[in-house]
Amino acid sequence: MRLEIIGLKLPEVTQEIDLLDAIVSAAEKQAGGLRRDDVLVITSKIISKARGYIFSIKELEEKASGRAKRLAKYTRKPVWLVEGILRVSRRIVAAIPLTSIVDVEEFAEKYGAKRENVLELLEKDPCVLVTAMPDGRLATDAGIDSSNVPPGFACYPPLNPDKEARRIALEIRKRTGKDVAVIIVDTEASLTKIGSVDVAIGCSGIDPVDRCFGELDLYGKPKYGGIDLVADEIACAAALLIKQAAQGVPVVVIRGLKYKKTYSVGVKDIYIPRKTLRKGILKTFLATAKLKLLRLI
Repeated sequence: MRLEIIGLKLPEVTQEIDLLDAIVSAAEKQAGGLRRDDVLVITSKIISKARGYIFSIKELEEKASGRAKRLAKYTRKPVWLVEGILRVSRRIVAAIPLTSIVDVEEFAEKYGAKRENVLELLEKDPCVLVTAMPDGRLATDAGIDSSNVPPGFACYPPLNPDKEARRIALEIRKRTGKDVAVIIVDTEASLTKIGSVDVAIGCSGIDPVDRCFGELDLYGKPKYGGIDLVADEIACAAALLIKQAAQGVPVVVIRGLKYKKTYSVGVKDIYIPRKTLRKGILKTFLATAKLKLLRLI
């Protein structure tokens, strides 16, 4: 079995260019053209830049609400960023005071490219807000990012990534006659490790998850597992090329992968519902408390 991962270099993406034309053209020159059943992995940022999901930082500062100003004061975050978060997120779930949790000097030494830059960044923005987005996912700072966009501006991710992926897949079929799967990816902080990882936030033409719970293992026993997050696994594979190309490779073609095709399921459909999440937290707390009272854990 062979799997190919091909990075596509694109010119600077703006609202003035045809993003789909740029992708198809790049695939022709750099990957021998798009082929049937290819998986096209696209960073959310170039979609945001092409579709105009961009804020003016000055406008956010000038029109910041009273709530944004109060939140900025108590979290020490830039007021423009807080205003942007309030505009595009459904609600703020939690505040993580980074500089109160980690030793800043140690963090800069272990993980920083340059100490002065780390200290400056954490001084300007010492707190991360965990937000619930309109599509049901959780995102840090609502996914708003000012890197690799013109000075004075910041972009936010697509608010309906599955719809964006479906639109791209249909347009590629129309232009090339090829059916490809599309996965839109973004970078998010890890909850259990120091660092970040690329995750799928939208998809079309591919089931984002394996549905093999209880499948028989090599010894004929049903296994407790098998619900692999396929779209996230693909996102991580693509990230190996995206991150190494100095932002010049925002699109990756995955070729040779066998996957389940579907247009009826997106990433949004596999998020844990809010009601189930609340119930899970409560039941977990009660079960843990009981075992602690019995001194079993």
